Amino acid sequence: MNLQQTLRSATLAGLLIPQEVSTMRRFVPAAALVAAMALSAPVAQAQEAAGAWRQTLGLYGMGAAIDGEAQIGNLALPVELSISDLFSSLEMGAMGAYRIENDTWSFGGDLTFMNLGFNEKGEGGRVAGDLDVQQFTFLASAGRRLTPRLEALVSLWYFDVSADLEVSVLQIRRQASRGANWVDPLVGLNYVIPFADKWSYSLRGDIGGFGVGSDLSWQVMTLFRRQNTERFGWYVGYRVIAYDYEEGSGANFQRYDLTAQGPMAGISISF
Repeated sequence: MNLQQTLRSATLAGLLIPQEVSTMRRFVPAAALVAAMALSAPVAQAQEAAGAWRQTLGLYGMGAAIDGEAQIGNLALPVELSISDLFSSLEMGAMGAYRIENDTWSFGGDLTFMNLGFNEKGEGGRVAGDLDVQQFTFLASAGRRLTPRLEALVSLWYFDVSADLEVSVLQIRRQASRGANWVDPLVGLNYVIPFADKWSYSLRGDIGGFGVGSDLSWQVMTLFRRQNTERFGWYVGYRVIAYDYEEGSGANFQRYDLTAQGPMAGISISF
């Protein structure tokens, strides 16, 4: 069912949520800062552990196809967004990563933000809908090397997801806004193998949620990286991010069961 049909049927059935809805809890609250501080605290204690510290800052982009379901109250919206749809709907996006490591320990953060906007018109302009979706994530990780190529990871993953919906049928207009934020604990592994002098391949997997924040959240990321010089490098790869979160009941119920996946590419600066 496309967006136009879903919005029209929901409006006629009286399923849209009243306009008096709570304002979205804006992202980057204290929870994300506490998560970052909690995982960064051991850095000072680990500085005496092994070897000099190396830092890497990365900026990257990801062309993600998104599918799943978002539900607000009694209105469920199937989500099916291809990579080409994503680029035409993207209003703003930012992605970056930071990592500090030595021969034993590693600490890092990964930030993503996407603001997607859709609009749909039909029935000779008598039916119109606008949908804005914002998604912010911050992943703070701490790792300990088990072997020269394998490290174990513990992480905290902060999510902020919101949706603003406006529907017009003739002279009748309805608006609804919902937002949710939560923090998930995760455990994971990261495997890195160098090859062909300046090249390396890495595979990372994390799983968590466990009912603490979401019911389930997980990611898989694979990268091919080339270190052109001591300070500059670039990488290409593929990433999958998924989560299943719900809260509330009745008119206040909301659920986000979404998976984003696609190719990614970026540059890195080491110092």
